[in-house]
Amino acid sequence: MDNTTEGKWDSLPVKLNDGITQTLSELGFTHMTPVQSACIPLFMRNKDVAAEAVTGSGKTLAFVIPIIEILIKREDKLKKMQVGALIVTPTRELALQISEVMGQFLQKFPQFRQILLIGGSNPIEDVEKFKEQGANILIATPGRLEDMFRRKADGLDLALSVKFLEVLVQTEEQEGPQEEDCCQEEPG
Repeated sequence: MDNTTEGKWDSLPVKLNDGITQTLSELGFTHMTPVQSACIPLFMRNKDVAAEAVTGSGKTLAFVIPIIEILIKREDKLKKMQVGALIVTPTRELALQISEVMGQFLQKFPQFRQILLIGGSNPIEDVEKFKEQGANILIATPGRLEDMFRRKADGLDLALSVKFLEVLVQTEEQEGPQEEDCCQEEPG
């Protein structure tokens, strides 16, 4: 699927951080897809965004890039246990894919850490990993996220960590074929 039709990254109304443009170049992404060119400017202006697009259309980069940009530009830099971005996704597979993409970009931004919280792993190990390493970007499935919010007795106060939240992304599984990409600003 050729999704390189919407212009180069430097055509965005906001200049992207050099680390992001370097990573895009290294990954071979020379042009934005339609969903990226529509959503990234809205995201960067802190607008609520709803996007619907086919698999392979570039939705993940449409929120990964703004997340990093928003966290970089925070006046108060995030500390180890302060979550600035939360991505909730319905399946482990999608969470793993998002985490992999995020990880490729975070190589240029060692000040940020991500943690992947999904079913199928030991929740106590997740708690210990979060307590030891911290995380500024949390990628989770709904069940494991709910479980982590209930782990105060295990020494994890996730509610305290997410009070610094800047970005919340909720992804959904695609149901059936879709004909076109769309991205719009949500009211409110």
